[in-house]
Amino acid sequence: MPHALPRPLRAVLLDIDGTILDTREFIFAAFEHAFLHHRLPPPPREELSRHVGQRELHHIYSGFAEEFAAAMTELHRDFQAANLELAVPYPGAEGVLSRLTRAGLRLAAVTSRSVRTSARTLELNGLAGYFATVVSAEDVQRLKPHPEPLLAALERMGHPPEAAVMVGDTAADMEAGRAAGLFTVAATYGFQGPGVLDSAPDAAIGAIGELPRLLGL
Repeated sequence: MPHALPRPLRAVLLDIDGTILDTREFIFAAFEHAFLHHRLPPPPREELSRHVGQRELHHIYSGFAEEFAAAMTELHRDFQAANLELAVPYPGAEGVLSRLTRAGLRLAAVTSRSVRTSARTLELNGLAGYFATVVSAEDVQRLKPHPEPLLAALERMGHPPEAAVMVGDTAADMEAGRAAGLFTVAATYGFQGPGVLDSAPDAAIGAIGELPRLLGL
């Protein structure tokens, strides 16, 4: 049964990749770099999209021997650290974040990406100042779809789940939000496209600019 939009609403949790930032090239090119470095054919981007947000490095590289998988992962992360400019905000993202904070809401970015690049991509795009906290892969034991990252963000901000919403573009985001007891908003413009609606979110947006109106702002 869908949750009702929290009233009063105190906090908004947002995924980074595919929700705040358009990171298709940032993520896909990193995978391709790691594979091509070893003269291996990279998986199709459509396949890669299905793994974004769900321990993507583990899913894609786990088929290799442990030592080789670790080397592939390091190549992936090195590429991203050297190419942060490939992660760019979706049109209107900063205006939306500004509007939410001016309305008195506290924001958290919750990502399965490494701390090595997560906060930095927000900083380089002038968005870090809108967030009360950023929860990255190294901050928790279990990533989305487990609710731990969302609950960690709420604990840091001092807000209960019933006063918050989760906005994300993948099934992992929706499952984590539901498990944590949050109102869930699917971003159908992200990595999984309209397919994220199969996860039965409480609401959906086709562009980040639609979020304030959905929240009644």
